[in-house]
Amino acid sequence: MKERKHIIVAVGASAGGLDALNGFFDNVVENADYSYIIIQHLSPDHKSLMAELLAKKTNVPIVAVSNDSEIKRSHIYVIPPTMNLIIENNHLILLEKPKSQKLNLPIDMFMESLSKAYGKSAVGIILSGTGSDGTKGVRAIKEAGGVVFVQQPDEAGFDGMPTSAIATGVVDYILPAGEMIDEIYRYFQDDDLANFESDISNADLELLREILNILHKQTNINFNYYKRPTILRRTERRIKTLKMDGFEEYLGYLKIHPDEIEILYKEFLIGVTNFFRDRKAWNLLETETIPELVNSKSDGDTLKVWDVACSTGEEAYSLAILFEEEIQKQDKDILLKIFATDISEEHIKIASLGKFKKDIESNISPKKLDKYFVEDGEGYIINPDLRKRIIFSNHDILKDPPFKNMDMVACRNLLIYLKPDVQSAVLHTLHYALRINGVMFLGSSESNTALRNYFKTVSEKFKIFKNIHVSERLHSELLTSNLDKSNFMLSRKQKSPVEVSKETFSEDVKSTISNTIINQFDVASVYIDSDFKVIDAMGSFSKYAELPSQGFTLDLLKMLPDSIKTAVNSGARKARRSRKDFIFKDVITQKAGNDTVIDVLVKPVFHTNDEICNYVITFIEQELNPDLIFQRESLNFSNKTDERITDLIEEIEETRSELKKALEDAETSNEELQTLNEELLASNEELQSTNEELQSVNEELHTVNVEHVEKMDDLAMLNADMDNLLNSTQIATIFLDRGLTIRKFTPSIQQHFKLLKQDVGRPIDHFLVQLGDGKKLTLKEKIEKVMKNGNINEVNITNNEGKTFIRRISPFYTNFRKIEGAVITFIDITKTVESQNKLKESQKKFKEFYENDPVMHASVDPSTGQILECNNIFIDTLKLDSKKEAIGKRIFNFYSDESKTKALKLLDQIQKTGFVEGEQMTMINTEGEEIPIILNSELVIPDVGPSYTRSTLVDISDLQKAQQLMYDKNAELLRINSDLEQFVSICSHDLQEPLGTIKFSSDVILKKFGTDLEPKVTEYLGYIYGAAGRMAEQIKGLLEHSRIGQDLERTQVDVEELLNIVEYDLGKRLKECNGKLHVGKMPVIQAYKVELRLLFQNLIGNSLKYCREGINPEVRVSAFEDGDFWTFSISDNGIGIAEDDLENVFKIFGRAATQHKYEGTGVGLAHCEKIVKLHEGTIWADSQVGVGSTFYFKIKK
Repeated sequence: MKERKHIIVAVGASAGGLDALNGFFDNVVENADYSYIIIQHLSPDHKSLMAELLAKKTNVPIVAVSNDSEIKRSHIYVIPPTMNLIIENNHLILLEKPKSQKLNLPIDMFMESLSKAYGKSAVGIILSGTGSDGTKGVRAIKEAGGVVFVQQPDEAGFDGMPTSAIATGVVDYILPAGEMIDEIYRYFQDDDLANFESDISNADLELLREILNILHKQTNINFNYYKRPTILRRTERRIKTLKMDGFEEYLGYLKIHPDEIEILYKEFLIGVTNFFRDRKAWNLLETETIPELVNSKSDGDTLKVWDVACSTGEEAYSLAILFEEEIQKQDKDILLKIFATDISEEHIKIASLGKFKKDIESNISPKKLDKYFVEDGEGYIINPDLRKRIIFSNHDILKDPPFKNMDMVACRNLLIYLKPDVQSAVLHTLHYALRINGVMFLGSSESNTALRNYFKTVSEKFKIFKNIHVSERLHSELLTSNLDKSNFMLSRKQKSPVEVSKETFSEDVKSTISNTIINQFDVASVYIDSDFKVIDAMGSFSKYAELPSQGFTLDLLKMLPDSIKTAVNSGARKARRSRKDFIFKDVITQKAGNDTVIDVLVKPVFHTNDEICNYVITFIEQELNPDLIFQRESLNFSNKTDERITDLIEEIEETRSELKKALEDAETSNEELQTLNEELLASNEELQSTNEELQSVNEELHTVNVEHVEKMDDLAMLNADMDNLLNSTQIATIFLDRGLTIRKFTPSIQQHFKLLKQDVGRPIDHFLVQLGDGKKLTLKEKIEKVMKNGNINEVNITNNEGKTFIRRISPFYTNFRKIEGAVITFIDITKTVESQNKLKESQKKFKEFYENDPVMHASVDPSTGQILECNNIFIDTLKLDSKKEAIGKRIFNFYSDESKTKALKLLDQIQKTGFVEGEQMTMINTEGEEIPIILNSELVIPDVGPSYTRSTLVDISDLQKAQQLMYDKNAELLRINSDLEQFVSICSHDLQEPLGTIKFSSDVILKKFGTDLEPKVTEYLGYIYGAAGRMAEQIKGLLEHSRIGQDLERTQVDVEELLNIVEYDLGKRLKECNGKLHVGKMPVIQAYKVELRLLFQNLIGNSLKYCREGINPEVRVSAFEDGDFWTFSISDNGIGIAEDDLENVFKIFGRAATQHKYEGTGVGLAHCEKIVKLHEGTIWADSQVGVGSTFYFKIKK
């Protein structure tokens, strides 16, 4: 039997987290598959009320964590304020918060332990908070196969923690807190993810290969080398995140969404790292391994370390810190070089910056932190001196040439993702890179089994090994040449996304033919530029070239041995001069420790610019007879020497020719410069005399200039003041000169009218239509008139966009009060006009409502009682001819004598309290008729003017008549009901007696004389006895039906407990029919307990009674909330009810037609309907003949 999954949901929160937690747990329900642990930053000085506050949001039990407590399913755990928390063996372990440490990161600590303990069943959630706690934790959960949720930053009260977590690139879902739990349930609702690796079909495998091939083409990384379970799990995660059905749908999505390729690429390359990860292993390095390596070096030596798969650099910087400390401790002059490489260019960019968040404080001692880091606002920057020790480079260990002569290689947690044969190849590469006695440092789950004989184990537990075997050759089966990474990444960024798998057939054929020929003849070709930099390569290039022992280069000459280097250099020059292919034959070189003869073919490639020449260099290996090596070298030694001397002489002659030409050009230029110099000397003498004259003028100008500068400063400040004033007013302004041309305008004019800076100096005539009302000449005349008489002209205008302005034309006065132009201002009053229009419309609507409202309204002076205003219905109700007869009169004139006294008191009350509500008064109309009303009034105190009361007077004449009628009807109904109950009681008593006599008599006759009677008589007596019994049952049912709902009081009823009682009462019937009763989760409600039990007993009893022959009855009872009601359903698998009979089943004595005769009185469902109505609810049924029936009823909460 499959074990039930247990999912642990870790919820991390800090500042602003309570609102987010409330939103999250609002939707959490009891579910035995889930447990929740809340890790929140809490003050140790105050008691946490988290459990009490969250208990209002969910029914799931909430407990405070106690040490070594077992994690129970369907529970919520809250961390104590003064403790940290980890998880071990399904138990929660409390740890004391560190007192000396500056930064405590409880969320990271718990999530990292959770990832190790629960793997794919771990859920990490980051809610509102400041800082970056949780960032490393979600990385660890993601690496272990779990799922990560983060609250939307714009919803979080503080977005520091969510933003930091999102920046890792490992987040699966970014959602509002309230939507997370539903998404978690959907994610884990089936077990496909757990069984996916073993259940995958061959068809899906082919689709997966096609997906990986797409990634290979777009990213130049072959993920076919990675372990299938890892690739499957992370591909499946993307499929589930996108809510897709499988690989086929995802492949189609991948082809039309290039951005998904980048997302999947990052999903595969999740880098989880931190400083000094696996502390005990690093302690061993620090105390034993690194001191031994540093001790083996002398002053002036270089200590080289290769950190493979360095991710974002924490591991490389950790190595640098330990090595640097040990070098200083041993006081040695050693150059430290760390080559840190990774397949991800994004990781390398992050690592190169050397910037880290404050959460690194939890992994680095304060001493190291102060020494090797510089605090920078929100985080730390690595010390520049330490940064110089590390060279970060984009490098694929599966394809690119390795480094050589390393003192140490660190390759941690890479091999675990690779296939076994690929692991072996990588281990060979690492071994090749190490010098003798060099150290290899692997991850805690990795081993060197494939090369166990090549290494001495320093620590099996911490995976530290020492190289004891010299590697003469590189196992290059998986190492193939690669495009220059920088060129590839650059081209990938520059080109627009193209649809995958659009490569043409001809290109595939060409590539296949080229590779086939190269592999068949075992040749290698390399394409280089004019400076011998490698651009591309094909074939087994690594057999002839290797990276230098120090640094990284693309210079081909630095990668080749001397024997081949000479041939390539000389051949390239000859090929360029001759513009023909050149072959250098019989070059002897060393390969894997043996002599090899190769031919070097150099092909020049000229571009459109003949000065630029690239080369294709091809290395063709020849068969070599070992017996003839010495003979061939002897025969060709003198020839090769002569050829080399000839090459060198040609190069010297070429260089000499170039130097001679350069010298001639220099001599010509020198003569020209000498002539020019003589001319300059003459000009200089003239300039000196002129200079003396200018000097005296300059002194005079300087004095004047100082004065001007002061004036300009004053004017600039004044101009700035004016600009700021004009801008702050937000008033569009145009300044005109006397010729009516534009001198200046404020920026606000551009928001409303299409004026540009270049319009300054243009006549205003060009814009008059735009700035005015279409009357060009009239507006110009108005401007001229203002300039003439000095009076301001002001008018409201509306532009083409419907905006309204006050256009004001004012004269422009100089300091001498002379008019030298005009100023046109446009004040936007659109909102004011709109508000005025809305106010008018609102007043109009209110006036209409006030006048036509069927309720009387009146405003009264509270001090005199005079009517100030009233509406039409007030006049009509009092049967006045017009408002003149009411306004100005005292309101008391229209009250009855009794109400006048009350009205006087109410005026005093309203002046004290400000309102009167629900006072019943009586008014008298002009015909003397009394009108009962309800008076509501409030005191209004306006800002300006005297106070007044605003009153509504509701005519309740019709209401009183209807009320009296209702009272009369109710009394009559009570009397009828009493008579009916008495009648039913009398009938039932009177009818029961003769029925009992009939039943008794027929029974006596049958028992005493049954043997003497004829069969027909016996049969008829049986009919009489049965009919009398049924009649008695029907009368009993009628009596019970009439008594339902008498003298009852609602109480709190546990429906589940009530159903247990019903099941017990029906136990005998359940056994007889072999029936089963299934009860879902039931609520506790306010109801009439006895009646509710009768309701369930009738409905469940009917389901057992009307069962199908040969089929055991099954009855299911369920309940759910529906607004203000609880809805219950009782479903069965019985005979069902015909659709035509559904309307009649709830009527008294109403029974559905059936094939077989069933016992019953026909009043049971009538009982049910009456009980449901007693609970202010409804009852109905759905049924299908031969399938079963479902009865629903609603009960008000």
